[in-house]
Amino acid sequence: MDCFPVADNHMIIGVLTRNDLIKAHPNRIALDAMTGKFKEIQANESIWKAKETLDMGGADLLLVTHEGEIVGILTKQVLNFEIGKHIDLLTGLHKSDYILYKSLEFLEQGKEISVVFFDINNFGCINKEFGHVVGDRILQEIAQLLKVNTPEESYLCRYGGDEFALLTANYAEDCKALAEKLLQIIREHQFPQNIDISVSAGIAGGRRRNARMTDMYETVSNLINIASIASTKAKKQQDNLVLGYCGFIDEIAI
Repeated sequence: MDCFPVADNHMIIGVLTRNDLIKAHPNRIALDAMTGKFKEIQANESIWKAKETLDMGGADLLLVTHEGEIVGILTKQVLNFEIGKHIDLLTGLHKSDYILYKSLEFLEQGKEISVVFFDINNFGCINKEFGHVVGDRILQEIAQLLKVNTPEESYLCRYGGDEFALLTANYAEDCKALAEKLLQIIREHQFPQNIDISVSAGIAGGRRRNARMTDMYETVSNLINIASIASTKAKKQQDNLVLGYCGFIDEIAI
């Protein structure tokens, strides 16, 4: 969609789109035909931030700026198309990059973070015995069970083939009860062909020693990796749930 900023005294007061031009009477001026429902966003912001900005309402499009200059325009149509690339088609959940974005956002806001990593037990054998169509249905049902039971201010994604990750702003110790509840819900659910399904989970998280962190990306990546390793350990030990780390997240290293 072609868009044109409308300025008055060197200030942007609206945006004129191709659709605005098509609908407008030829004798109308730009001020009459333009839309004033726009917001600005920095060029280095993530698409998730852009999505959240538009979803808050009050704007139909975003002006993308860099050092005070307009470098582009984002419409809802373009943004939704781009966001769709980061949604898992089978389960409808976000892919893993969304969890990374929300983790960094939590840390920037001074919140604690913990990750619960879920891994379906013996899923490869289930696929071989019952077929991939049944396996896909199981993935969809587990995704839905996790989604409807995920608390507010927590974020779920499909991390890999048979893996899911849940981000919370709670301490790791406090996530244990939530993880146990979710595992129990899955155990009690009736799956296709009455297949017995169980899931292992690992938890990693901790308190912040320093208000400012130098490398948030590495910290979050390491935290997710530790939770993943803990879920593998839970699977091997048949414990269902392992608390992988609950120290100071500032000190996490692989």
